[in-house]
Amino acid sequence: MTGLRRNLGLLVAFTALSTGALATPALDIDQDFRQGVELLRRGNDAAALKKFAAVLAADPSHEKAYELWKTTDHQIWLDLLVKGGQYELVAKRLMGLAELSRNERKNDKDAIRGLLSDVESDDVLVRRRALRELSANHGEYAVQYMLSGLGDQNDDERRVKYMHALTEMSTDVVLPLVAALSTQDGYLRRNIALTLGHIGDPRAAAALTHTADKDGDPGVQEAARMAAKKCGSTGDAHGLFLALGDDYHAGRASVLRAMDYSDVVWSYDDGLVATPCHRAVYADELSKNAYHSALQANPGSLAARAGIARAYISQGAIVDALAQQGADVGDLASQLAEGNLAVSTLGTDAVDLALSWCTASNDGATGAAACKVLAHMATSATTGLQAALSSGDGALRSEAAVALGHIAHREGGAVAAATVSALGEAVGREVMRIGVVIDSDEARGASVASALTNAGMMAHHWKTGASGVSLLHRVPGVDVIVVAETLNDLTADQVLDEVARDDRTANVPVVMIANDAETGSDNWGDRCAAVITGAGDASAVEEVLADTMNEDRLRANDLAARAAGTLLALAQAGRDLSSAVSGVSGALNGRPDEVAIPAIDALAAIGGADQLSALTAVISDSDRSDAVRISAAGALGDIATRTKLKPAGDALATLANVLSSDASIEVRQATALGLGRANLDAEQRAALARRMKVNLGG
Repeated sequence: MTGLRRNLGLLVAFTALSTGALATPALDIDQDFRQGVELLRRGNDAAALKKFAAVLAADPSHEKAYELWKTTDHQIWLDLLVKGGQYELVAKRLMGLAELSRNERKNDKDAIRGLLSDVESDDVLVRRRALRELSANHGEYAVQYMLSGLGDQNDDERRVKYMHALTEMSTDVVLPLVAALSTQDGYLRRNIALTLGHIGDPRAAAALTHTADKDGDPGVQEAARMAAKKCGSTGDAHGLFLALGDDYHAGRASVLRAMDYSDVVWSYDDGLVATPCHRAVYADELSKNAYHSALQANPGSLAARAGIARAYISQGAIVDALAQQGADVGDLASQLAEGNLAVSTLGTDAVDLALSWCTASNDGATGAAACKVLAHMATSATTGLQAALSSGDGALRSEAAVALGHIAHREGGAVAAATVSALGEAVGREVMRIGVVIDSDEARGASVASALTNAGMMAHHWKTGASGVSLLHRVPGVDVIVVAETLNDLTADQVLDEVARDDRTANVPVVMIANDAETGSDNWGDRCAAVITGAGDASAVEEVLADTMNEDRLRANDLAARAAGTLLALAQAGRDLSSAVSGVSGALNGRPDEVAIPAIDALAAIGGADQLSALTAVISDSDRSDAVRISAAGALGDIATRTKLKPAGDALATLANVLSSDASIEVRQATALGLGRANLDAEQRAALARRMKVNLGG
């Protein structure tokens, strides 16, 4: 069977593993399922579907799903599949869970060798049982122990049995077999190619095409050429590797479904080598390897270098985010420090092309990290940075502006007006909460997203579960996920599994959109933070988010502070930054000190009389910290000195009141110095002198 689908007996694996505990007693799951079957037999499809939905909402274990499959007439499963729509999705989900009722795969040499002995049996039933256990409990780890049989030139029957076994294990064994194509044994390479051809997995097409082009053994070349065609090869190894690398980076289901993730990445060095790999960076590790293969196929490939750079940068962004969330990232941080060395050697043109890809694909998290790299590497405004500066992603646009500002300051080059404006925007932007709505009911999903937007959030609406699951990993800092219990491609259960499984979204609250509030609460209440029926009760989403601040907002505050620092450096170098003043002024009101103080320092260098009111408001606000009030008073003095500013009327009265208030002596002293540097006339100073008269002595 070709592609990424695997057929073992009657079971078909379409969906991801589910590891959660039962949300309701097993008896309830049995009863709901049996009632659903009976309703289906009676023709009451709608009621049956509600029962099946309740079964999935209860988060059945793999073992429970397998028990349901075993004890249900096979015709029922066929009926569900044939009906299509939600019925088909329910059937596929439960059948997938049933087949995936497997233990964690183990690299247990003795157990694998014992099963391989049965795989060589002449008894078909013995072989079948051994193969199922081998696949379920060991999967890809079995390949390293099967290569000797695959390359056995003295026992054709054994070799054929191993080829058949590997073909039946299908997609599980593709990646280690592809790695094993690097063996020096030509006979083994030929048989690996033939086996990969029988499996027909498109992930093998690039490696097989490259083998057909470059292998010195004509027999291997021919076998690889035929196998590559079966895997969908276009005949261009370099192009296939590039496409594969991009698919892996994006986590597309065509190459990387949830069930395809592994704990190891395979390579070959006088034998298969399994290198442990954290799930969060697994996709980019495979992407990196594909791009390295593209570079091997075409050493002059800029796209291959860019792909490698993007993979490293993406991994760095992911690990950084995980670390900020408190996740245990082990040795990944130190390993990525080595990876950063590799990125630097790939060249500015490669990193810049990677940034252009990120901008075009709305990969804001990786793109923002690429901007930080280019800030140190580039010597002028690059094509990628200029494209990122025009991005609709505010964080990406701001990081590009900071990078361009650093480059202009360091190199003494011109700073474009668009860069200055974007820096001002970055400093003053109010950080919004981010919500994601996944709903195939286009009108309802759009209305919920609109309600969230009206409540001050940035809301994304995706119409399919697959797009939602995929793109969630590319939207940094999601605060809440709103998912409909009925989607047109996945079950809500699958989406919840994916959200819970990924470290980046595991702690994000999920709100369920149900057709009926009471039934939805019964089905999903234990797995979701809230249940709503549509835009009318979207306020429940706001309640879920009360008093929370996620890591993305912390990063945004850091970005605002860095943008302010960049503006200050450019101002001190004498650049015209007038277009940033309005944006910077917006950072004074209610922003945390780590943002407000750098913004005030920048405003001191670029502000004018129009900022007097905003600065006065900060100085006189007793709820603000002394540090920010002192900074504002200092900025007032700097602007007054530079522009001959003359406070008058309400502003002067407010500042005078601060001098005689119960504020700390440090705040009052800074305010007095600010007024001392202001362009006050004799009458104004006399009035202040009378007000501030101090009598010393007893």
